[in-house]
Amino acid sequence: MLLQLRIENFALIKKLDLRLEPGLNVLTGETGAGKSILIGAIGLVLGRRASPADVRSGAPTAYVEGVFAGEAVGVAAALLHEFGIEPDDTLVITREVASEGRSVARVHGRAVPLRALAELGRRLVDVHGESEHQSLFRSVRQLEYLDRFGGLQTARDSVSGLVVRLRAVRAEIHNLQRDAREMAREIDLLRFQCDEIGEATPEPGEDERLDAERRVLANAERLRELAARAAAVLDRDQPPGALDLLGEAQAALDEAAELDAGAGGMRTQMAEAQALVAELARGLEVYAHAVEADPSRLAELNARIDVLEGLKRKYGDSLEDVLAFAEDAGQRLTRLETSDDRLRRLGEQTGVLEEALARQASKLSKRRARAGGRLARAVVSELEDLNLPGATFTVRLETHADPDGLALPDEPERVGFDVSGIDHGEFVLAVNPGQSPRPLAQVASGGETSRILLGLKSVLAAVDDTPTLIFDEIDVGVGGRSGDVVGQK
Repeated sequence: MLLQLRIENFALIKKLDLRLEPGLNVLTGETGAGKSILIGAIGLVLGRRASPADVRSGAPTAYVEGVFAGEAVGVAAALLHEFGIEPDDTLVITREVASEGRSVARVHGRAVPLRALAELGRRLVDVHGESEHQSLFRSVRQLEYLDRFGGLQTARDSVSGLVVRLRAVRAEIHNLQRDAREMAREIDLLRFQCDEIGEATPEPGEDERLDAERRVLANAERLRELAARAAAVLDRDQPPGALDLLGEAQAALDEAAELDAGAGGMRTQMAEAQALVAELARGLEVYAHAVEADPSRLAELNARIDVLEGLKRKYGDSLEDVLAFAEDAGQRLTRLETSDDRLRRLGEQTGVLEEALARQASKLSKRRARAGGRLARAVVSELEDLNLPGATFTVRLETHADPDGLALPDEPERVGFDVSGIDHGEFVLAVNPGQSPRPLAQVASGGETSRILLGLKSVLAAVDDTPTLIFDEIDVGVGGRSGDVVGQK
């Protein structure tokens, strides 16, 4: 429910803190007392467009805050999650309007777009009077109310589920039935791509291994020269080489160890170093003899690397990416090449779903017609109590032809459908005898509309999920006994 309304510098109001209680709250006063200003402030919280006229003369901004609690939090929870707002025990909505008409809307202190505020407002409050926040004026909601009144929500949900499944199957069929030439071109391209990658048979990391081998072969002469030079420095035919010098150092340390036992450790280290250098010299000689230029192998490597680089230029930054592309392309090619079989199966599935949907939607439509009759009788009775004795009320259910719709036994043409079924529902009403029934939103205005909606709400109270109802000037044109009845309703 709406728990609190805080207003600052709005229209003629400098500051007001209005606290409301659960149940019925009545605001009374003479014409011009400011009742409509309160309705305007609530409308601002509910997402209507702001205007410079909303700001009190001389004030820089107007501020309106609405605090909701109880079931209102649950009604708004799903929408709050969409905007990343965590529900709390209370729901605080604020609107600040600058003197030039710009405004900022916030929910729990977080700025939200105006469309979000408007959607939130439609779920939280129905303002019955001169306001757009009247859910009963919207034909989509009227059909929802009828289904709730008739206890048809389970049947409606079942129809909705079938519609979602049928639309998904039809969408897949549409994708498979694209232009035949386009599909043929895609098959040829996918087949070429798969063949090109398959014939090359790349392996993960192969390009890096081959590139390392190519660098060795391309620089074989230089590598042999460098290895031979390093070996010669270590062990020259004409001394002194590194081994000769190490030998001289070894002899000196041998003599030192004889004079001082403490030098024995260094003599051992020198012997190890001499052995290591000798081994390194032999290894360099073996490496120098092993490195050989192989022009044919180098040409083979260059050709293979060119193939792999070409694949990476077309299909991915690495060979792993190329292989992943090939797998995806293969799967896509398989789907396209087997599309005829898939289309046949989808066609069969479509037939089954359409038959089930037509059966359930027709059954739902018939149940709606019966529920509409009961609702009409109940509403007319309420309207008689509310001093509208000549009013007539009807739930109009219609179907519309659609070549992509459902084939029904009693219909000469296919009938359109949506997630609510095959019906377009609308509440139609005539206030005075002899008047042609018209849609509810076109029948009356002001207090008369409020009484009509009060009668509807009285009947639909058990199935209405709107937490807060506001009736603006509901007692206009009503007096005496009828006034008491309005109060009771």
